[in-house]
Amino acid sequence: MSSVSVIIFLFYCISVVFSQGSGNQGNCKYLKLYPTGMGDIVMGGHQCTEVTNNPFFPIAHLMLQLHLHQFLAKKHAKFLMSARFEVGFCKFPEPFERSVVAVANRRILLDGMTSLHAVMQNATLCHPGVGVDDIRPMSDTLSGYLESLVLERACDPKLSLTENRIKSLAQFFGKACKAGPWVPDQWRDAELKRRYRSLCAACGGRCDTNDPYWGNQGALTCLAEVGDVTWAELEDVQTYFGLTQREGHASADRFAYLCRDGSFMDLDGSEPCVWLHRPWPVIVAKRKSAESVAALASSLRASSVLVDHHWRGALAALLEIHLGLPDPLQPPVTPMDYLARAKGFREAYSQSGCDPPRHITLCTTTILEKNKCEWLSEAGAVYGIAPPLQCSLGGSTRDCLHAVARGASDVVITSSEWLVAAMRDYSVAPVLHEATPIVERTSTVVAVVRADAGITDMSMLKGKKASFPSYDGVAWHSVVRYFMRKDNLTCGDMGQYFAEVCAPGIESHNVSRNVIKKLTKSCYTDDGVIMAGELPALRAVIEGKSDVAFISMNTYNMYTAQQITEDWASSQKKLVPVCPEENKKYCFISWSNIGHILASKNLTTMRRQEIINVFTKLDQLFGKHYPFHNAMFSMYGPFNFKLNILFHNDTKMLATDDMLNTHPYDNIPLNLERSLRNSNIDSCRSSDFVGSFGANMKPSILLILSLVVYVIRT
Repeated sequence: MSSVSVIIFLFYCISVVFSQGSGNQGNCKYLKLYPTGMGDIVMGGHQCTEVTNNPFFPIAHLMLQLHLHQFLAKKHAKFLMSARFEVGFCKFPEPFERSVVAVANRRILLDGMTSLHAVMQNATLCHPGVGVDDIRPMSDTLSGYLESLVLERACDPKLSLTENRIKSLAQFFGKACKAGPWVPDQWRDAELKRRYRSLCAACGGRCDTNDPYWGNQGALTCLAEVGDVTWAELEDVQTYFGLTQREGHASADRFAYLCRDGSFMDLDGSEPCVWLHRPWPVIVAKRKSAESVAALASSLRASSVLVDHHWRGALAALLEIHLGLPDPLQPPVTPMDYLARAKGFREAYSQSGCDPPRHITLCTTTILEKNKCEWLSEAGAVYGIAPPLQCSLGGSTRDCLHAVARGASDVVITSSEWLVAAMRDYSVAPVLHEATPIVERTSTVVAVVRADAGITDMSMLKGKKASFPSYDGVAWHSVVRYFMRKDNLTCGDMGQYFAEVCAPGIESHNVSRNVIKKLTKSCYTDDGVIMAGELPALRAVIEGKSDVAFISMNTYNMYTAQQITEDWASSQKKLVPVCPEENKKYCFISWSNIGHILASKNLTTMRRQEIINVFTKLDQLFGKHYPFHNAMFSMYGPFNFKLNILFHNDTKMLATDDMLNTHPYDNIPLNLERSLRNSNIDSCRSSDFVGSFGANMKPSILLILSLVVYVIRT
């Protein structure tokens, strides 16, 4: 296996090409980060193959293209210095990509020197707001830094970090217009805006992204019409006040640049006082490779490389040649020297947090999941998402649930298969769901029978042989709950409902051999191991071992589309779903979201809000919203050539329970999460099933817990 030639902390660099693997099939991965207005960058992962023989490879795996915003923020930035990197190219003629200034109405400015605090306190702030796309005025990181130059850090342990910032802003300024979303969750956003009304009091509309005072232009309009002070990009200020053209939107004479020391200067001055510079993206190379990298980069100037389908085209895309190739820096400089030119930028990424520090620990079950979690954590840190995400490793989903239950971890992500058992045995509850608007891609349970069986109604399943993917899973609980509710059955009645049951997984519970035999004798085995899952359950119906299989709509659709390659599926026996009377449209017995972020039921309101805020911000940045030039990294995309790592690939977004009250989910019946949330829950104990199972149970608390089934009274 070839080693990474550029020895660098991958989570602390921006755009790196490296190889792993061997021969012609070595994996080539790169990370890419994109400039986003006055915002930060996006970390992403991309995979390719067959690069080790390309002439591009020996140089490419020595080269970095840095959008230095993340690089400077990390404590390992000094490592780059010791590795002798040089900045060889810098884009565009202007010295900085963006420059942020403060502009104030002269009516609040005092003659003579005074403190910045005295000038701005109780003033009307026109905040440019934050967002997630290319036209956003400012990122959370930069916005927070500018605010920190004026406000004292607030660390009320009873409030989330986000609310601490918002509260400080509201207490310092007399009123403001901070239009746009404050947090991604719209219900929480509305709650915060009701609580801190003064931060919307100066707005001209509803304090959202449609407000006339939102964004770069909107904040300057707010300043000209009702405000006292704002932060804005220097270029926007010069344009708005007509300093670079004949006509402006407002008279520059009424306003001045407010400096960080509390002094001020005329808008038409030649050297405005800048609060913050953002440097241009650059290419960084090791010194010994600088000449080769320079020659290679220069060879990409031809327009033909943009349509090249080989390695040159791939490299041109990686370096975003269409946005302009960097011009050589003469002489080359070290990264830290380059960053030192950008006023305030290093400080913006080295702000101290609250003491004691807060974090959110996500428990993962595999090394690959932990790796993806760490990528996500570092990407979130670049955007100032707080508290930061930490990643722990458990041996299994059950281990992670134990960790959350005892407080060693904060959250774990599971499929719906674990939902009922996790809530029952570990006192956890979903704080967010992995949602998709495509019904067929949700976690569904449908009753599937052979067409020639003559079963056309759910009531006809009584006394039949049934196969489940697993015992104690989503299908098991959905079916038991459905028939108990529909037919007003008791737990004892349910134990006798089916003539025979295959429920793989019962053997791992503390029950007698007779019970295990009763619930597994019709199951398939492989070398003595009972086969679990939807395909064995489906196979049982096709081969006549069972009359009905309770599987997902997705598996049923795969079978009808002949996408199952197993030999037993080649017979193509015609199967049909049996639709419940109350759900003829969709035909499933239950549906639930495909995944869930589970946390302790005993969470404080503040802690729950922090978890929701962190994950919804990550979703907003790295989900399927595609706010950037190119979605190079996705929470829901493949990772290291593998699907469904940590999150499901079919996930569209993360959402709270409130999603169930919105379209299209509010019109889809038989939802599992809604029934668990809204209904009283009783438990059927193991003794209720003794007669049906025909076995002597070994009485224990664990047994009683493991055989609990939920009965929903609706």
